[in-house]
Amino acid sequence: MNLPEQVGVMVLPQTVFFPHHLLPLHIFEPRYRTMLQQALEGSRMFAVTSQSHGSSRTPRIGGLGLIRSCVLQPDGTSNLVLQGLARVRLDHLLQTSPFMIASPEPVEDPEPPSPAATATQDALVAKILEKIETIENPSGPSLEDVKKFIRHLENHHALVDLIAGCFLRDPKIRQTILQTTSLTERLRLLLQSL
Repeated sequence: MNLPEQVGVMVLPQTVFFPHHLLPLHIFEPRYRTMLQQALEGSRMFAVTSQSHGSSRTPRIGGLGLIRSCVLQPDGTSNLVLQGLARVRLDHLLQTSPFMIASPEPVEDPEPPSPAATATQDALVAKILEKIETIENPSGPSLEDVKKFIRHLENHHALVDLIAGCFLRDPKIRQTILQTTSLTERLRLLLQSL
């Protein structure tokens, strides 16, 4: 995926935005109205993060999203749906006021593909799917629809993102999973958190 050279960054405490998810937003703050207008005139993308710069020793990782639909209201506010595209590192700030603009960098898995890593990941996925079968009341989409969809996912990165986004409620755990770069470690954290 080709990332834009720069994107606006919306800081939403307690919100962790994963790839493969849809995030409905109501834009009302003047600074974010400006950011939205710039995004609509450009790449139609912006990032969402729950962390402020300087609030954490770890690199800032957020979700990059594409504006799928946007409706301007008579009062100047907007309702939109943002589709998660990628996990991105947002450490290189180009602007901080009135809203942040960063140069997004893709978050890559540092673990090289190997038969041993694939076997470990497949075993973790099998355990995660077993745990999912025992969950009875997630918030969000129909439980059976989610289970059916997840069972057929072959992309383990998408599986982690979808399960963490649909089944985990604690924003700190969700953020930890989002910013962990190793797929194997992300799967382990997800399994422990279910």
